Amino acid sequence: MRFLIKNIFKFNLLRSSILLPILAGLIHISSCQNKPVALMNAPLDVGKKSPIPPSQEELLTSRSYIAFIPVQFSGNLSRYHKALSVSFVQSVLEEHGDLKIIDDVRVQRAINRSQFDQLRTSLEKSKLRSFEESLIKQSVELGKWLRVRYIVLMRVQPSPEKVSLNDWSTYIRFMIIRVEEPVKNEMTHEFTFVFSESNDIWEELGNLVRGKFPLGGYIIESRANSAYVSINLGRVNRVFVDQECKIYRRVKKENKLKNGKNIFSIEYDKIGKLTLFRVQNDFAWGRVPSNFRDSILVGDVVRCY
Repeated sequence: MRFLIKNIFKFNLLRSSILLPILAGLIHISSCQNKPVALMNAPLDVGKKSPIPPSQEELLTSRSYIAFIPVQFSGNLSRYHKALSVSFVQSVLEEHGDLKIIDDVRVQRAINRSQFDQLRTSLEKSKLRSFEESLIKQSVELGKWLRVRYIVLMRVQPSPEKVSLNDWSTYIRFMIIRVEEPVKNEMTHEFTFVFSESNDIWEELGNLVRGKFPLGGYIIESRANSAYVSINLGRVNRVFVDQECKIYRRVKKENKLKNGKNIFSIEYDKIGKLTLFRVQNDFAWGRVPSNFRDSILVGDVVRCY
């Protein structure tokens, strides 16, 4: 009996010595399949930098930049009515649209440049009574020069709607145009802004712009020949695992105006895409399909929809 027990023990020990390495190997293979981030330990890609890298200011904000062409007013509006009407629309775009409005002084300085004489003259004549195609094209050129993603044409005038003696209203019409190629009208909206109904109008307009404008970021790190890239967007920017983002290259292009002058602008060429697989608080990692990896550079623009 002792001999039998001893042999059974030896058999179990032998079986364990054979099975354990096999099981360990299977577990290792399984863990590798569940963790495709093993390549994250690969050395950083060197020398792959965008020709127009992002500035420190651009790296600190994930919002797309938007510029307001000088707002046009008509009728007998007080400075108070003008300021509140404009700030209301701007605050909704910033809070609900994830947009960053650049300073009006910067826009005005750009318009005062000689290359935008035609735009300045058009604004003085039209007062944005209508959003004509020629005016839109001139505004888009200004937006490219300012290196923003969107520009806004906006007009504020007295509202025909009657309100109480202690209330007031204005009529607001605006158009948001995407400057990057392909240029398109992202949104046209008009509404009566009644001061006493600001909260309700805030929610209504917020629902229209919420999620309409994609978050913008940049590739800040690349590994394994661009198989994996890190971007400066994270949970705080509401990006999520399995989200697809498009990748663009900023390039400087020269265009000749009708008057013979040359104007330089920044264009965005689509070069690829990525899918997020690991999202941290303020950054995320994405996988790049093999057919796009040779084109990706650190500093390229990322848009997450």
